[in-house]
Amino acid sequence: MKWINKLYNPSIYQGNARKKNYFEGWYYKFVNGEETQAFALIPGVSIGREDPDHAFIQILDGTLATSYYYSFDIGDFSADDSEFAIKIGQNRFSAKGIDIDLPVLRGSLNVSNIHPIKTSILSPGIMGWYSFVPWMECYHGIVSMYHHVNGQLYYHEKAIPYSNGVGYIEKDWGTSFPSCWIWAHSNHFPEEKISLMTSIAHIPWMGSYFVGFITALLVRDKIVTFATYNRSECKAIIEGDTVVMSFRKKNKLLNVRAIAGKGAELRSPIKGLMTGKVNESLQAILHIQYYENGQLIYSGAGEHAGLEVAGNTEILLSKEFRR
Repeated sequence: MKWINKLYNPSIYQGNARKKNYFEGWYYKFVNGEETQAFALIPGVSIGREDPDHAFIQILDGTLATSYYYSFDIGDFSADDSEFAIKIGQNRFSAKGIDIDLPVLRGSLNVSNIHPIKTSILSPGIMGWYSFVPWMECYHGIVSMYHHVNGQLYYHEKAIPYSNGVGYIEKDWGTSFPSCWIWAHSNHFPEEKISLMTSIAHIPWMGSYFVGFITALLVRDKIVTFATYNRSECKAIIEGDTVVMSFRKKNKLLNVRAIAGKGAELRSPIKGLMTGKVNESLQAILHIQYYENGQLIYSGAGEHAGLEVAGNTEILLSKEFRR
């Protein structure tokens, strides 16, 4: 059945039955091998009540800290029902790569050696059993924590070769982004196959709310998950332009220190409409230390990091933080 295939393959377009107050977007991040250019590319759909439904493609130039938003007629959007493959006008996106043809950016990139989140009957994706919970404001999926990127882009007609580049792909869908959240990602650490994604957010539910979090750490070929649904613990504080977070699950401990960089404004969904605003940097740095049984497994600084601190994050922060 199609709905079961979609449930256990979150990367596939989830919104065919949605008629109003709905968004869905995929987030591609890629940095070339020379690390001279970092982009985030966000294709998606916006289905609301007040404004015309439309598809969109956002571009975040992380190097210059500028952004672009291109709107398309909703009829220009199409999606495969059996696998992750979408098309917006002449632009194509999948787990295998992208073909982009926009006024400021065009070209093709191939994706290889992806590192997806493993699934099981009780855990269809990074959200674990929360994937089965209906009427949540926002659902989250990870397509690949780390992969290689090759090809060539033309940015403002300047050629940017992508030989031995590194990328990351995630997605969100639902009605709105949370009212406040902290999100960070990097897979540019001194050692290959290291990638961290972490998100702490205000989650409304049944007339109340809770602070939920999801953190995935790829260490070589192993992905460790800290999340609300697997009874992990989370502590977070903000000190100026720095976010300090700590995650614990039984014998595993992850400390993260995210230092903000210059960012640009992106649009975000509110009841399906892309009327929200969030500042995202691709110039942040993530310092991490990961321990198992008290032994340091990995320590390093991730560059070209994405970082968002949005809304009134005071309710997400810990009153006490043990360093």
